[in-house]
Amino acid sequence: MNQVFSVRSRWVVLSYLVISLTALALRLLDLGSFANEDEVQYWFHRSDVFLRAIQSGDFAATAITTHPGVTTMWCGSVGILLRDTLFDTGLLKEETFSTILTLMRLPVALINSLGVLLGYALLRRMFPPLLAALAAFLWATDPFVVAFDRILHVDGLTGTFATLSILAAGVYWNHSPRLAWLVLSGACAALAILSKSPGVVVLPVVVLLALAAPGKPRLRPLVLWGAVGVLTVMLVWPAVWADPSRVFEVLRVGVEVEGSSPHVQGNFFLGREMDEPDLRFYPVVLVLRTTPLTLVGLLLLPFAMVFEGHGERGARGTGPGQGMGSRDVALLAGFVILFVLAMSFFPKKLNRYLVPVFPAVDILATAGLMGVMLRSCKAATSGQETTNRVIAHIVSRYWSLMVGGMALFALFNAAWYHPYGIAAFNQLLGGHRTGVQTFLVGAGEGLEQVARWLNQQPDITGVVTMSTMVRPLHPYLRPGAYARGSDEGTLPERTGYVVVYLRNVLTGPPSPPFDQFYGQAVPLHIVSIHGVDYAWIYQVPPPVAHSLPPSARFGDGEAIRLWGYEVDPSALRSSGVLTLTAQWQALAPIASDYTLFVHVFNDQGQRVGHIDTLPGGAPSPTHAWEPGRFLTRHYPIPVQAGMPAGTIWIALGLYRPDDGTRLPLHSPPPPGAPDDGANALFLEPIHLQ
Repeated sequence: MNQVFSVRSRWVVLSYLVISLTALALRLLDLGSFANEDEVQYWFHRSDVFLRAIQSGDFAATAITTHPGVTTMWCGSVGILLRDTLFDTGLLKEETFSTILTLMRLPVALINSLGVLLGYALLRRMFPPLLAALAAFLWATDPFVVAFDRILHVDGLTGTFATLSILAAGVYWNHSPRLAWLVLSGACAALAILSKSPGVVVLPVVVLLALAAPGKPRLRPLVLWGAVGVLTVMLVWPAVWADPSRVFEVLRVGVEVEGSSPHVQGNFFLGREMDEPDLRFYPVVLVLRTTPLTLVGLLLLPFAMVFEGHGERGARGTGPGQGMGSRDVALLAGFVILFVLAMSFFPKKLNRYLVPVFPAVDILATAGLMGVMLRSCKAATSGQETTNRVIAHIVSRYWSLMVGGMALFALFNAAWYHPYGIAAFNQLLGGHRTGVQTFLVGAGEGLEQVARWLNQQPDITGVVTMSTMVRPLHPYLRPGAYARGSDEGTLPERTGYVVVYLRNVLTGPPSPPFDQFYGQAVPLHIVSIHGVDYAWIYQVPPPVAHSLPPSARFGDGEAIRLWGYEVDPSALRSSGVLTLTAQWQALAPIASDYTLFVHVFNDQGQRVGHIDTLPGGAPSPTHAWEPGRFLTRHYPIPVQAGMPAGTIWIALGLYRPDDGTRLPLHSPPPPGAPDDGANALFLEPIHLQ
């Protein structure tokens, strides 16, 4: 007996250790890798305002946003205090943005990790231990959940607290009516609502659970549950008692104004731009944001519930012969369904708004997976044939290995997406590409890669980078580099690079001046996440006197474009040299090295000067030209002495040095131009006085 108890105790300790380490690792590793736009634009500032209000005793000023985001701002405030303490004491020396972002996110990541662990403890009181362990592990490794559990935002915290409230209520009313579970449920319900107002869905779910509980007092526990929730609200959000009218107005605006209006930046659903997606939106989110494992589990759940184990409370064993309570499954399913329905009737829809239900989805999927395994085993053991008995023996013997295999798959899936869990969509349904074609995606992920590439450019500190999304990009640029957006629709002086981000092109062409580049020019660099292009970086060449149309290009598959040029004839009479400045761009990779010819003609059509040279000079032969990058070079051209007043024509082109064959030109010569053979590009004539 003692040996069995010891083995079981070690298994319990090991399960807690594995789940906690997994949850922490996925939520803490690379915590400062990229910034979410809402964090940088809103939650950093809101947390700072919230902290100053608390420190100054101006508690009414803690009513800041309509979410209301109170738990998020508490976490951000703790992050600020942690940052200041570490730098003031000298424990941290270099105040990089990644370090600051990590410290600001750390409280959120820790709370959500501890939430998974506490959820596991509650699940062990509702389901058989092995089912509880796998459910908690799927919760810990769900890429969509992890993505929002590790940023300073509201959805992850709402999901953690709402799930804990539902689970604690299930333990209290379905299993063990201890006061601790009632208090925990009420407090977590309040924290879910204080995180984000849709957390209020927990209230009707718990009320229905209490009213449906057989043979137990109904009113008194509910009153106590509500009292704990109210007390929690007053303790955590001091504005409630400092200025209740202000709190009411903030919440009213959130529901009546913001909640009843479509997303201000527009929306995108099923490949089409639309301000208000229809009622299909969240069901599609629910399906596409599952993992392959959880989708299979959800599909199996109805079949699993046909067989209902050994009683409503479920047994406490570890093997396949243990049941699960249908009341617990119904509780979680009811929460998911009610939350989806409630959110569907608001015109403002984003797929991240459904994050709070996914811990419950993971638990339900586990019930489906293991319930069908249980049902199969029972069906096999009920038969008299030898084959059935063999199947039952195999399932019973390797039950733990099968569960371990599912856990390993879940861990591999989470690790494969990390740190871009925000880009996770079900691979069985097309994965990330399907998600991009279905929803408005892109909240800053990938822009840290853009910054990393830009920081390697030698001219980055001397130019301006224009971007369709600035806030998650600028903090990662090295000192002296600068990124900004465009309110005027034009490129400012010294613009060197343009960045176009995926989110800003899903609903149509980007606004000016970015529309001049996206789909029109060759990007110098593309940032991709899991096979999907997220950001396009274009180089902006220095201004030149004469710009040329797209037809000014040489070659076919290896097209080289002459973007513009300048001609300086000022030294022509004094030194007999005319200087041509040409601006080149490779439109595709170039396999060969070409030679540039430049011919100068007088107004009688006689050649009076020429050069043959490498277009990029010896350090930069054409095979080394990077597609999308501009190359500007000056060419001094000796011209016949004593040039009289008149018109000068300049023709140029590229040819193969081995046989002299000119590259095809896609621009015909202008009327009146001298004859220089085929595939010669004539520039505008120059008139000498």
